This record gives sequence, structure tokens and C-alpha cells, in this order.
Amino acid sequence: MLGMLDNYLMWPAIMAILGVTAGIMMWKMAPYLRFAYPTAKVQAIGNPFIVEKELNQLMESKSIESFKNSLNSLKDFNVEGKTAAEIQQSLDEHFVRSMKMIQNDGPKKLREFYHTYLRLIDSMAVKTALKLKVLNKEIENIPTIFSETETLVKIIQSAPQEDLPAVLKEKGFGNDVVKAVEEKNLLELDIAIDRKYLKEMRGIRVPREAKAVIDEFLSRLIDVKNMKNLFRAKHLDYDKEECKKLFILEGREIPEWKFDEMASAANINDAVSSLEGTFYYSFIKNEFDKDIQSIENALDKALLKVSENLAIKNFPLFGPLLRFIISKEYEIRNLKVIVKGIEEKVGVERMKPLLVLEEWYEDSCNM
Repeated sequence: MLGMLDNYLMWPAIMAILGVTAGIMMWKMAPYLRFAYPTAKVQAIGNPFIVEKELNQLMESKSIESFKNSLNSLKDFNVEGKTAAEIQQSLDEHFVRSMKMIQNDGPKKLREFYHTYLRLIDSMAVKTALKLKVLNKEIENIPTIFSETETLVKIIQSAPQEDLPAVLKEKGFGNDVVKAVEEKNLLELDIAIDRKYLKEMRGIRVPREAKAVIDEFLSRLIDVKNMKNLFRAKHLDYDKEECKKLFILEGREIPEWKFDEMASAANINDAVSSLEGTFYYSFIKNEFDKDIQSIENALDKALLKVSENLAIKNFPLFGPLLRFIISKEYEIRNLKVIVKGIEEKVGVERMKPLLVLEEWYEDSCNM
């Protein structure tokens, strides 16, 4: 009788343990289930136009129409237009559609990240409008992603020059943006705009399974932007104090003291040498004696490698989606360069140095 009673009391305990175990397993599996479909989808689509072979085939196109037909033979492309400008606009629209596809297919808690990343890209339109305004040039036909950005561009366009600082403050821009506009310092204006939008990106809330990847990517992106700004300033012969003003935010391997050290270097060669031991050094160590475009392209390639490494590290969660986004951004840039080159008949050898390709660099996985 006691044995039967013991068994009777044991079963509820066993069922409770099994229930808790199943709950924990489902909790751990849930992120993988949420990312399974979008990850499989982007891997099926791929990013062919950051690979040399595919880009070479497009560069050999004899006309814009031939280029467009080759591109549209792929199922996810559907570009339109007869001129390079029209096709470039269509390519930008393709990028936005790709972003929104992932935004809709993936976890809802990541939608703010995609939206804010598009805002960061759209900030280029704000930069362009402000620079043209500062230089007293006409502002027209600046492409934007969001209607609020288009509205802001129109406000900048219509505002009298003397009212622009007050207008910017009213629209939420900080003193650093206003100061750069007042002093007509275009490079500092770049930094100030980037700082505003990158701070926004760092402030968004994301799911736990994506947080480490996004934090690392943003810190690497900030590093790359800091280095691009500094090398551009060195190329323009800015003195060290002017260079130090171009620091955006703390990144992953370029804290402010390192940036100041690079800013104090006598030339680009010495600034590059101070990066020895960092992830970025293998990408730019052979580029410093070339033009500034080669250095910037090398840093873009480093960012592509970052996204590739994060895709491996965070597979099959957010990493592959992030890699698709970053690779898609450079794909679109490459395609825009090629279609413009075809229209202007500049030749393959003139186009090639402007493209950003996925490449392997020794020690570039050491992040």
C-alpha cells in the first residue's frame, strides 16, 4: 500500500521536472527558430557582387542595357532605367527593399536596428544638403530613404543661411553640427553628423542573442569611420590639433588615446605603422603609399571581413543576416560604380580600383 502511495506522489514531481526541462529547452531553442527562415533565405540569395569573377563579367558589359539585363537575370534583382543615374536610383531602391525584407522576415525586436541603420545611411543626404548649403550651391535631387529625411533636406534648402544654426538646433542637432556649419568645416561636419546617428544606433535595444554581435559591429564601424576621417585629414595636410578634432566616438581598437597618437604622427605612413598589432593593420599596411581611395577601400574590405567573421561566430542567429546587409550595401556601391563607368566608357582598369571586394588577409580573423 505504501509503495503504491509513493508512486502516486512521485508522478506529479516527475511531470513537473519534465515540464521545466521542456520549458528551458524551448527557451533556448526559440532564438534559433526565429532566425531559421530569414537566415536560410539570405544564404539562398547570396551576395555575388563583392566577388571579383562576377564583377568582371558585369564590367565587360558593352552597354547599360546589357549591364541591366545581366543583373536582372538574377531572381532578386529587378532594376529599371535607361541611364546610369536612373539605374543607380533603382539599385538604391533594391537595397532598401532587401533591408525591409529582412526586417519583416526576422524577429520583431530587431526591426528598430534595421530602421536605425537605414537612418544612418540616409544621413548621407543630410550631409550633402548641409555641405551644399554651406558652399552656397544649389540643393536639388538628393535621393533619400525616409520621408522625414526628404522633409529635412527641403527645410535646409529653403532656410536662409543666417537662420540655419537655429533651424538645426530646432531639429535636434547638437552644438558640434551647428559649429561645423558656422565655421564651414566640411570634414568636421561629417564627424558631427556621424556622431549623432551612431549614438542613436548604440542606444537602441536589441534581443540578447544579437546584442554582442551588434555591439562588436558598431564598434568596428566606428573604428573604420575614425580611421577614414583621420587618413583623409592627413592627406589634406591638417595639423595634429585639427586632426584630433575628428574623433567620433570610442570604437573597439581605436580609443581616443590611440586616435590622438595617430593624429600626432608626422604622415600617413607613421599613422598606419601605429596600427600594427590591430585587426586593421593587415588590410592597410600595403596601401599607405597609394592614393586615399586605396586606403579607404582597404578599410571597407576590413569591414566586410568583420561581417564575415561575425556571421561565423554567431551562426545561425543574427550574424548571417548582418553579413548579408553589409555585403549588400557594398554590392550596391560596386554596381553603381560599374554602371557609371559603362556610361562614361572609362574602361575596366579604371573601374577596378573603385570596387570593394571580399578578400582574405593573413591574420584577419583575429578579432
